[in-house]
Amino acid sequence: MIPMTREEFNELSDHLKFRAFTIAYVSSEDLINKLKTIYEKGLKEGKTKAEVLQEVKKLLPDLTSAHLSTHYNTNVMTAYNAGKQSYFRNSKSVHYLMYNAILDGHTTKLCRKLHGTIKPKDDPFWDRFYPPNHYNCRSTVYPVHRGELGKKFTTVEFTKDGKLRKREIVLKPSKLTGKFKDPQILKEHQFKGNPEKAIYEIPDSLIDRALNYGILEDLIETAKGIFQELTEEKLKQAFGFTQPKTREFMNWVKKIIKSDWKPKGELKNVGWIEKEIRELVEKLTGFRIKTPVITVNDKGILHMIRNAKSSRGAAISVKDLYRIPKNLNSPEAILLDTKDKSGKPALLFVKSVPGKKAKFVVKLETPVKIKVEGRRKKILVNLLKTAGLVEIPDLKHSRYQLLKGKLE
Repeated sequence: MIPMTREEFNELSDHLKFRAFTIAYVSSEDLINKLKTIYEKGLKEGKTKAEVLQEVKKLLPDLTSAHLSTHYNTNVMTAYNAGKQSYFRNSKSVHYLMYNAILDGHTTKLCRKLHGTIKPKDDPFWDRFYPPNHYNCRSTVYPVHRGELGKKFTTVEFTKDGKLRKREIVLKPSKLTGKFKDPQILKEHQFKGNPEKAIYEIPDSLIDRALNYGILEDLIETAKGIFQELTEEKLKQAFGFTQPKTREFMNWVKKIIKSDWKPKGELKNVGWIEKEIRELVEKLTGFRIKTPVITVNDKGILHMIRNAKSSRGAAISVKDLYRIPKNLNSPEAILLDTKDKSGKPALLFVKSVPGKKAKFVVKLETPVKIKVEGRRKKILVNLLKTAGLVEIPDLKHSRYQLLKGKLE
């Protein structure tokens, strides 16, 4: 789960809220990160809820115990249920899921209604009602094998007068549609998403967060694993690369070049290596490109406009700098450099500019350092290392191999 402020969280879709970690009345991202670290440490060390919240209270003394308890319950159950869902999805012995609520005086009307509902594990019903479904939701799901259908399942619930009683449920697929009209149930249904369906609608802000947390490759692999028929076009759509990110990128570049910017290691996704190019590179060099995403960092932006390049007329214009996502999306030619100093193949994306050609050099699987929650971490990315102006003969050197397009 990626820490973010409440303002950012509010802009997310229902599915995506399962991927975010935030807390009301706390606007500092640094504090949110520290809070998340306390949770993670508590879970790893097996601490009780009371022990974890005691540490949280020291960090956030002004927040009420009720507020902190709600936050703890919701986030822990979200993570717990997402983990269970991933396991159930990949298990061949799990065919159905059954909604299981804790039935006592605190159970919402929504969860009472959903309790005992059995649906196939890939039924669209779970896209809207996979728990947690509201703040402080304690519900979860049980796996059901098709061979268990027709058998009785014993559960325990509280009666209206506060007494415990057993209740038997016959395990059979439910006809419940989930189309409720009861105002109270509709009000209680606060979370209407599914942790794993978020892959199909990741906004730019969260993609950049995933990159800066070093989990973008994991996210792509997760998408491939979840959706068996995930085509290249759907994958590009999921990660927002069907259209160049020109405006967002331009604003980021302006921030860097219009001030005394010192490189902070900020990363930005700017392009996509098409499947045919990835396959060609592997066929020609044996090198497999693990992630199709092309990334640039603030250091690279400054390098592209440095004085040394400008003095010899080799620097691209600021206008072309803004157009990097567009240029990478529709190059005139793509070249393979098999003799890059790194020892790994590199790609050159070529685009015409007045009088010359602009080349954009992408170093494949290049190590970069990022800072995650106060710790330094090294990740591998397809890094847009530099860009510059060249003559056509320079691009026809024997070290380069034309993969796509033509040089004229």
